[in-house]
Amino acid sequence: MDWADLPGDLLTTVGALLAVPGRICLRAVCRAWRAAIKEEEAAAMPSPWVIIPRTGGFSDSFTVLSAPTMNFFQWTPPGGVRARCVGSNGSWLAIVTAVDVVTVAMSLVNPLTDARVELPLITIPFESPWLFNPDPSHVEWGMDSLVQKVAFSPSPTAQDYAAAYVSNATTELLCARAGTDGWHPLAEIPSGDCMNFIKQDLDVSYHDGKFYYMVTSGQVWVADMTAPSPSPVPLAVLEPPLPTMVYLERGFHLAFSGDGALHVVWSLNDGHGCTMAHTCPDMLLTRYDPASGFFSPWTTPLTSIGGWAFFIGDRNQSMSVPVDGSTATWLRPDYVYFTNTPLSELYAFGRRGLWAFDLVTGRIGWPRGENEILEKQLESELDVHWDKSLWLMPSFT
Repeated sequence: MDWADLPGDLLTTVGALLAVPGRICLRAVCRAWRAAIKEEEAAAMPSPWVIIPRTGGFSDSFTVLSAPTMNFFQWTPPGGVRARCVGSNGSWLAIVTAVDVVTVAMSLVNPLTDARVELPLITIPFESPWLFNPDPSHVEWGMDSLVQKVAFSPSPTAQDYAAAYVSNATTELLCARAGTDGWHPLAEIPSGDCMNFIKQDLDVSYHDGKFYYMVTSGQVWVADMTAPSPSPVPLAVLEPPLPTMVYLERGFHLAFSGDGALHVVWSLNDGHGCTMAHTCPDMLLTRYDPASGFFSPWTTPLTSIGGWAFFIGDRNQSMSVPVDGSTATWLRPDYVYFTNTPLSELYAFGRRGLWAFDLVTGRIGWPRGENEILEKQLESELDVHWDKSLWLMPSFT
């Protein structure tokens, strides 16, 4: 049987019975199948997506929201397990689930296709009954200490992946690669002077076969994961955005533009260590220059990232997207879109959700500035935990 010759009305009937991911997959099979699903249905969930847990702790259901249209569907992790999202890269999520009081499982999942890559188990050195505590706040506290954020290679498979996670419970960056057993420490995260009382790691990101991570001293490290025995080397030291800052803390995100250049996005938060909060800008960007080995000065704020847009958040790996004619209806070039960051909390005013920073004007607002009332209403109607949201760029790979 030639599957492309199935009657169009039959395909339309089948498509009507499918959830949004199934309809998107059906349209991708061939031209005949694509024609069986109305274009307006396919256009109802354009990227970027935001995935948000329904409950705190481990959630059995997640809201997948199309940021441009505010349409959404509910996604259940494979097998119906209760999970917690701890990272995203492109179309893939990193999720963790509790196995028992001393074991946590981590997987990479594509919520569009339900493809899944199992990572090594994480063994906790002591019994942790809070993993199964019915109070989500206990689970939140424990999991934030155990797995803060995961970065991983794009389009992973069981035969080809690299993943790393940072944790409040250790001074090491822990990594795993396909073909190796367990999680292995990549390097200890140095504490620096007078910083033993705060979290040492700030962000971790994967780009072009390498892990990049930054610590509270401002040192950025890079580890080549294609090497037989990866060993981190110092890349550059990032100075504080303002001279009044005592140390670097939350609000720093590593991001790569379309030309492969490393950027650091800094955003204001209530624990930034700045003694003159009223003089602090809301957000700044700096770009690393390989020729000089230094980042561009904070005093000369960047106003362009080459026509691309950045997407940052405390749980997802920072992503970049080119803005062209097909995406410009909602996305704008040289913008930073953010959710679930310290700055989101400061701007909340009784709400959390999606925000956009214009590099040219330095202004922050809602992505749909022309319809703020509708956007606020739609966001408030979603019964979700915005402070655990992640960006997602849906694709089949």
